[in-house]
Amino acid sequence: MRKRLLFMLGAVLALGCVSDLRAQTMAPQTYSYSEDPALSIIAPTLVTLRRDGPKEAVDQVIPPSPGRDKEFRSHILYDFAAHKIYTQVQSDEGMPCSVMDYTSPGAPPEFDVISGAADLMKEFTDDGKVTLTPVGAETVNGVPAKIFEAVSPQGKGRLWLSAQGNYPLKVVFIGPDGKEQTVIEVKALSFARPPASAFTPPANCQAIQGEATENSVHVGPPESAKSAYHVTAVNLQPVAKYSGACPAHVKMTGTITTDGPGTVWYRFGAGQLGPEQTLKFAAAGTQTVSHVFTFVIEPQFGNDMGGSAILQSVMEDKQGGHSETDGASSNADFAVHCVR
Repeated sequence: MRKRLLFMLGAVLALGCVSDLRAQTMAPQTYSYSEDPALSIIAPTLVTLRRDGPKEAVDQVIPPSPGRDKEFRSHILYDFAAHKIYTQVQSDEGMPCSVMDYTSPGAPPEFDVISGAADLMKEFTDDGKVTLTPVGAETVNGVPAKIFEAVSPQGKGRLWLSAQGNYPLKVVFIGPDGKEQTVIEVKALSFARPPASAFTPPANCQAIQGEATENSVHVGPPESAKSAYHVTAVNLQPVAKYSGACPAHVKMTGTITTDGPGTVWYRFGAGQLGPEQTLKFAAAGTQTVSHVFTFVIEPQFGNDMGGSAILQSVMEDKQGGHSETDGASSNADFAVHCVR
């Protein structure tokens, strides 16, 4: 999940390192807010989050968009004390609710900007590769905030941090043409205790064997059932810059190396996730894989987009399941320019 966050953010902007921004106060234990839009690997998303001590509920809505004609809605309930995660896809009545073990102490930071504020700032600051400059202060939907301007080779942007607690409240990307796109905005933030009904587990959830953490999901038998062989190297080739008619179709190619025979699962990511695919190895070796991404840039967002792509891969276990990833490539930059 953390590598996914990296390439999602890479498709938007990288923020520079300012040491005093990393100081965090103790995170509160009761709060609620909506995040609209929320940074998502698929499309702009509305997130509603509620937290009461060891329980946290996250609701997501992804509206229809080009290439996806149906709204996606999901409900996730974390019970950190019981070490469980309940997942329900509400937009698909045929998909049952599931429950599985969850071993992390908190929700993924890309969901929860308050409990995950310190981790998000580490991701945002990116080891000081860009300039981050304080430029003022204002309120964001009623919450006092400090404003910082970010400049990097990938573009420009602004970041609003809460005056108390340093929670990211808003992130804006500024395109080469000067147009602004809000990619994160926290609204209706409240530190009052949410109603207990928000944390009632969904009914008739199917128990799934496996384990989830804030960074990964393993569905299937425990470690003892894993394959004796592994993915040992994943490489993504440089991606050619695209300039032409849009939608843009960009081919990405990489290689996967294993230390023995088996079935490998893999997927590409470039601001969006490609489909999971499989590849069979008769013996240890290296094979080439590729995927074509289609990028749609709405005219109101200009003619350019770019960021970082990645290739992830994992060896199938003895029971035919797999964890999220054995290995991942280094990021490869991509750039798309639409000629209209």
